[in-house]
Amino acid sequence: MSTTTATPGGFGRAVSSMAAGTSLSRVTGVLRVLVLVYVLGISPLADSYNLANTIPNMLYDVVLGGVLGATFIPVFIERLTATSEREAWKSISAVCTLAVLVLAGATVVFFIAAPWLIDAFTVFDHVHLSSDPTSLAQQRHVATTLLRWFVPQIFFYGLLSIGGALLNVRRKFGAPMWVPIANNLVCIGVLLVFAAVAPPASLNPVTSLASVSSSPGQLALLGAGTTAGVLVQLLLLIPSLATARLGRLRWRFDLHDVAVRSIVRLGSWTFGFVVLNQIALFVMIALAFSVGGSGPVSSYTYAYAFVQMPYAIVAVSVMSAVAPDLATHHTKADVNAFITRFGTGLRSVLAMIIPASVAMFLLARPAIALLLGHGNTHPHQTAQTGTALAELSLGLVGFTVFQYVIRALQSMRQTRTAFWLYVLENGTNIAVAVLLVGPLGLAGVALSVSVAYSVAGVAGLWLLDHRLGRLGPPRCFAPLLRVCIATAVMGVVVAVVVNLSAALSGPALVARVLGAVVAGGAAYLATISLLGRRDAAAGLRR
Repeated sequence: MSTTTATPGGFGRAVSSMAAGTSLSRVTGVLRVLVLVYVLGISPLADSYNLANTIPNMLYDVVLGGVLGATFIPVFIERLTATSEREAWKSISAVCTLAVLVLAGATVVFFIAAPWLIDAFTVFDHVHLSSDPTSLAQQRHVATTLLRWFVPQIFFYGLLSIGGALLNVRRKFGAPMWVPIANNLVCIGVLLVFAAVAPPASLNPVTSLASVSSSPGQLALLGAGTTAGVLVQLLLLIPSLATARLGRLRWRFDLHDVAVRSIVRLGSWTFGFVVLNQIALFVMIALAFSVGGSGPVSSYTYAYAFVQMPYAIVAVSVMSAVAPDLATHHTKADVNAFITRFGTGLRSVLAMIIPASVAMFLLARPAIALLLGHGNTHPHQTAQTGTALAELSLGLVGFTVFQYVIRALQSMRQTRTAFWLYVLENGTNIAVAVLLVGPLGLAGVALSVSVAYSVAGVAGLWLLDHRLGRLGPPRCFAPLLRVCIATAVMGVVVAVVVNLSAALSGPALVARVLGAVVAGGAAYLATISLLGRRDAAAGLRR
């Protein structure tokens, strides 16, 4: 047997390293979005690029990503815990070999199927089909060409995830969080080069789309350059893998290996909810396309990227460090240790996500105007993106709780329960989106996501409480009361300050956003400090 549980100090260092890497990765990710909006604007060309760049991630999740994330780490840890090192790595090698073969086959299939995939995602776009069929045909051509350049990302992302899982079981968490920085920097460079050789999207979005559509060189620059970023990310992970004691890893094709059978058994339910996720995402993107106007898919994509920032920086770092320990405690049947690790991790996540969600909701429209209203995007064009971000931020807490619960269920190998939670989430998402897209447009699509995750997050906590008896050690969540009070005070201050001006451009907008951030942050820190001193004094009196 050869597995270890992270010590409190090791856990803290792991989370700090991941949080630092993820933070810098997200900063460069935001810079990438800003450059993307600056170069392509919120335009038909941007919609073609964003659609084509989203599909490989969706296909990767269907082919392997969801199953890998849900089952590889628990199964790998179980084999390392329950068997000898030699036998464990024979099983791990069999799993990795099969995964690489599946990824390679899927990459070829989807390269061939690219035109049909794009047609499916734009099937609801009756606005362009009736008013401007030529523009829709050009969008489809550009998206199809870019998708064929982007499809190899499926293979590269798969190798990245396999490498990340291997590092995870060795308790090496930092590298997978740092290497995306290189991907972002490569893509930023590619976009800037593209800006120098392509027509500005703001001059005439239709003309710009037509020009790029008829320019194989420009499409190759965008497509190959974006995929090159993922390849560089993969290559930079190799040094960490080389020092992670993976010497027993071999090419070993064995469909009858116990770990392969275990992953197939556990992964059947996981594959089901991954397919459900992608069906829901397909409906969201297709409905966004149906809204019409200037770049609705890009508006939704940019809003979703921004709302993911606090989750990715805080929650993903904590969950990545907690997941191996939860799997180990479950394997050892140590229920109390499992509950303690689950509860303290959830408390840490919520302490940051609750104030972040409120601040994001209140500052969404002016902040997006400040960040995106440059280059090929005018400030007034950012209103749709800002509204979508505000609606998505309403569900940030629910989304975070839901994802945390799913990680816990995966560590417990309760993939069937996770599947039914995803049925609830995706069913709610699709139903609410269909109801709201008519009266609310893109805002209705975004709001449906928040409603669905909030409902499913509450349901997930109820299920875990029912199964475990409690969600954490005694008084684990008491500090969150202070967080909620301080967040409420912060929210009032931010709402007052941000509405002192209606500016959407220039120095007045900068002052509007920065003033609200500074005032709200000061109010939050002052309140949380005051409440902390009060509780400490009350404890001394007791």
